[in-house]
Formats: sequence, structure tokens, C-alpha cells
Amino acid sequence: MSTDMKRHWFYILLSLADRDRHGSGIVRDVLDLTSGELRLWPVTLYGSLDELRGHSWIRELDTAPDADQDRGHRRWFRITPQGRRALAAELERMQTLVSVAQRRLARVGEST
Repeated sequence: MSTDMKRHWFYILLSLADRDRHGSGIVRDVLDLTSGELRLWPVTLYGSLDELRGHSWIRELDTAPDADQDRGHRRWFRITPQGRRALAAELERMQTLVSVAQRRLARVGEST
């Protein structure tokens, strides 16, 4: 996996990690996850969803998880096993980066 996962891809995958969601549900969840910092506009959202589908990291569901409650004809998405692996790899990369940064900051604190 590439080490340069797009930020909005990361949050879309994270949003889908615990349950299937439709587009506006993803937008709301990403807003919550980022405390309102990252807003996925429709062009960005659906372009990203198409790109993530192209990587086989998500798939579009044929029917809503609860079709009786979804009368809005929304598009629903689910993370795939490949998507989970990509998300886990990105988390590992981030954790490594945080560890390196913490060690460097600790060294700076020791020398002052």
C-alpha cells in the first residue's frame, strides 16, 4: 500500500470501519470524527468513493442494510477486507510517525 493515502480516504474508510453507511451518513460521521474540520462536499465524497471502489477498498451495496427504513434511494457503502488492510496499514504508518516524533521531541526536551 502506498504511504500517501489521501486524508479524506482515510476518514471515509474509518467511517465505514464499524458499519455500512450512505453518503450523507459518511459526511456526518467524518465531520464528527474531525470535530468539523473536514467537510466532504459531494464532488469530493463521490469522487473519493469511486476511487476507493477502484482500489477494491469499498463496495457499493445493492440494497440498503435495512431496505424498509431506507426509502430515500440512497447509495450505501461497505468497507472490504482489502479496505480494512489499507486502513490498518495507514494506522500503522501514522503510529510509527507519532513514535518517531515523540522520541525526537523528548530529545529536544533533554537538551534544553
